[in-house]
Amino acid sequence: MPLLLTRSDLRPLANSDDALDGAIDAVEASLLSSHAGDRGETTFTGLTLPNGDELASQFAASAEGANLRIFPRTFEGTRRNAWVGMEISGTTGGIESLIALDDLNNLRTSVPAAVGVRHLAREGATTLAILGSGAMAHSHARTIARVMPSLETVRVWSPTPQHREVFAKEIAQRLDLDATAADTIEAAVEAADVITAAGRYRPGQPALPDPTAVRAGTLLVSMTGSGMNLLEGGARLVVPTFQRPELISSGFSSGFLEQGSPAAPANALQLAEVILGNVPELGSGSTTLVYELGAPYLWDMPIFGWIREWARTRGAGSRIDFSS
Repeated sequence: MPLLLTRSDLRPLANSDDALDGAIDAVEASLLSSHAGDRGETTFTGLTLPNGDELASQFAASAEGANLRIFPRTFEGTRRNAWVGMEISGTTGGIESLIALDDLNNLRTSVPAAVGVRHLAREGATTLAILGSGAMAHSHARTIARVMPSLETVRVWSPTPQHREVFAKEIAQRLDLDATAADTIEAAVEAADVITAAGRYRPGQPALPDPTAVRAGTLLVSMTGSGMNLLEGGARLVVPTFQRPELISSGFSSGFLEQGSPAAPANALQLAEVILGNVPELGSGSTTLVYELGAPYLWDMPIFGWIREWARTRGAGSRIDFSS
């Protein structure tokens, strides 16, 4: 029977920083599987609801099975019972789990970001700059801290001074690090080893208006093409892998990803090849890198599996039978 995991069931997992290591390892293994040929298929769409929200969904299938994630992409205020994940058996086609993603939805970007930072940041990296102060930025701070063992300093910038100051205090307390709010983007990224553009950026909107503010050897994590202007100054583009799932259909009422994600340039580096040790020239840490996550990969599958396994080992959740 399907396993139902509510927000209350998953609160201990959502609050555990140590448990994030398992999610990071699972996503890395899934990336290597995709790179080796298990591309799969996906749809990525969004429709406008009568209340003005845009309801987004990603439906994916591969040799591992299938899953569906539903979430509000644009909305005002709070939303309850709106963030849901579903695992579907690749053998029977039946539902295996229903997962409340209220506190876990942002892992879909923050965990792959951490996988990239684990392998692309310069050795001994000590400084992280976070551009953003919302839920996504919180999630990125937590996951990236897990893969930067030498991390000492976090600098935060977002457009609203009060938001960035509150966020910096929360991060300092949670991660037991020196975390400060910067008055400008340039001050936040100065001498940073890693920058994550974890704010709300429109596709193609630069996170850094002045790319010269980034020192050589910095890693910028982007999810919407927000670091492409760094490439004009000699930065190298890195994508997870060229082996994306086949995009069966894509379309959003708002025009977001209207034509789907563009294909990665042929000269881009692949993170999977870096992990496999096939890109030795990155070892010096002197090349500025833009790690771009803006495409519909299969990240939900390993994350949902990690959640389900955590619940199974603890007897969390309840069983339901829709067909009884």
